[in-house]
Amino acid sequence: MAIVSKLNSLQEIFEKTQELESLFFYLNGALKTNHPTRNRILNMKIGSENKFDLEAGMFCIEQAYKLKSTENAFYETHVDYIDFQLCAQGIEFFEIGNKDDFLIKSPYAKERDLIVYDKSLKTSKIRLEEGMLAIFFDYDVHSGGLSYEGIDGHVFKTVVKVPKKLIKFRL
Repeated sequence: MAIVSKLNSLQEIFEKTQELESLFFYLNGALKTNHPTRNRILNMKIGSENKFDLEAGMFCIEQAYKLKSTENAFYETHVDYIDFQLCAQGIEFFEIGNKDDFLIKSPYAKERDLIVYDKSLKTSKIRLEEGMLAIFFDYDVHSGGLSYEGIDGHVFKTVVKVPKKLIKFRL
């Protein structure tokens, strides 16, 4: 089950290990006014992304993009990494569901840590806005960057890929 909430409401999750505390420090920087991380993300050109290595095998993909329609949704899961997706600015929607309710479109590609799925009718929609974090586990099929009910625009965010071995909790 995905976890979705304001970053500051999830601080307790990050107090479990030194690596997760470091992750929280990075994510928090993406939300702090005049912090170099936030400035870097908000100054990105639409359609671009930056990748950076963090510690303990984690890495981030900072992104700026225009929302797309649900007809262009891309459904995915990962095997080796858990996605921590933080919205720094804007509003986007996700469609999410359990991988047991989807048919695989493209089998696991290890080099991209990616399984792609066909659309399913068994999805829920969530809204991610500035300051909100979504954590997607290996069983959470997700498609982000979606517009919905007249909300369209640009999103500035960071996606941190966290090795599953660093996560000490399960729901």
